[in-house]
Amino acid sequence: MPLIDPEEVIIARLGDLFSNSIESRLEVGIGDDAAVISGIDNKLVATVDMAVEGVHFRKDWSTPFQIGAKLTTASLADVFAMGGEPKYLLVAAGISDIDNSEVIIEVAKGIRSVSDEFKVTVVGGDLSKSEKMVLSITALGELSSKPIKRSGAKVGDLVYLSSLPGLSAAGMAILERELDRPRYVVEAHLNPKLKKPKNLIQVATAMCDISDGLSIDAGHIAKDSKVSINFLSELLRNASDFKDLQELAIELDEDVFDWILNGGEDHFFIATVNPDMAKDDLGIKVGEVVSGDGKILLDGKEVKKSGYQHF
Repeated sequence: MPLIDPEEVIIARLGDLFSNSIESRLEVGIGDDAAVISGIDNKLVATVDMAVEGVHFRKDWSTPFQIGAKLTTASLADVFAMGGEPKYLLVAAGISDIDNSEVIIEVAKGIRSVSDEFKVTVVGGDLSKSEKMVLSITALGELSSKPIKRSGAKVGDLVYLSSLPGLSAAGMAILERELDRPRYVVEAHLNPKLKKPKNLIQVATAMCDISDGLSIDAGHIAKDSKVSINFLSELLRNASDFKDLQELAIELDEDVFDWILNGGEDHFFIATVNPDMAKDDLGIKVGEVVSGDGKILLDGKEVKKSGYQHF
């Protein structure tokens, strides 16, 4: 009787799981040495994200499903931030309990829960046993126009956010303190939801995903564009989600503006926009681009950029 390779069995199950997400341009998918894709006429956008147990997630907080979904969200957000349309994913995983195939399948289901929403196809990957769980996702997308870089902001541009950040930081604070609070707040950290910034993509002069924290990622735009960005607290306070976030911060004795500016792990977007292109449906107007040398300001005072650091 031939020996059965456990990895081969798992790969077969993954192939079945992702099979009906395969589109016609995929000539060779999961199960061969590499994927083969035909008919890519536009520019290719490529990005890779890695999540390591104990650094980016805790298994006592997150389910395998949430871990897979969250990293997929991070990968797709990077493609959107460049103005691209994500199309394909390659997934590599090191699993400490690889003999438990259900852990791998649950990670895969989490990946698929996000990839299906954005019509993205998982085309291949790799598996290995590891002392700690490690997950890496490479996202490939198409770009039909010029990429939206971090270096395009101009003095006088308005600054927009696709949504108000900070809820993920609130969720993490609740988890750390083992408090019983509304589940949606904790979910904002464990399994953040992604929305394509369609309207911002059409008009942004510069754009960035703010998963490392608003102060850090706005700082990337400011530095690369050789300007400074001034956030206005009054505009932030006017955001529809600010009141609830502030109430949570007061309850937990936290600074709501620290959550907003430095919290991280919110997969939203910051964009700079020429005032002539400003519209009500772009998101939340939160400030302006001013002359300077890469500083981030709140009401004209420099913000200490701490953000969400993984090192």
